[in-house]
Amino acid sequence: MDTDGFTGEFSCSLDGKNRVNIPSEIRKKLMPEANNTLVFTRGFEMEELYAYPLNEWQRFVKQLRSLNPLEKKVRDFVRMFVGVSFKGAMDSQGRILIPERILKMGKIEKEMLIIGTLDKVELWNPEIYQQYKKRENLNLTDLAEEIGFKKLFDNRE
Repeated sequence: MDTDGFTGEFSCSLDGKNRVNIPSEIRKKLMPEANNTLVFTRGFEMEELYAYPLNEWQRFVKQLRSLNPLEKKVRDFVRMFVGVSFKGAMDSQGRILIPERILKMGKIEKEMLIIGTLDKVELWNPEIYQQYKKRENLNLTDLAEEIGFKKLFDNRE
């Protein structure tokens, strides 16, 4: 992945075989180490899917392995996040088959929104995404203040 990471928002549709054509802007940012492969899993909001390039997924899993497997919360997290994942390779046309069980986790039927979120992309049912934004009352200024965005610029060189 280049230094910009995955950015942008793309409207896509599943074809009759549950394949999605990954937008070229996303494909261009995949590192060779990803082997044109994405790993799909449920998102933290439980309404969307995450899709990690294989190399990013492997890096993330390495970090998860450092957690204590004797802790129940760690086992539960790994089970719910890693245990349900699916690895899919793109064909020569940039399409990936997404199994029905994965699509159900993201409540995706036909249309989807693919949103770049730096190290991964999120897949949303467009209607659910709009409901989510409205329900959470998301405001960029408020979010920037809450996450300490200003601190990123305090020590600029």
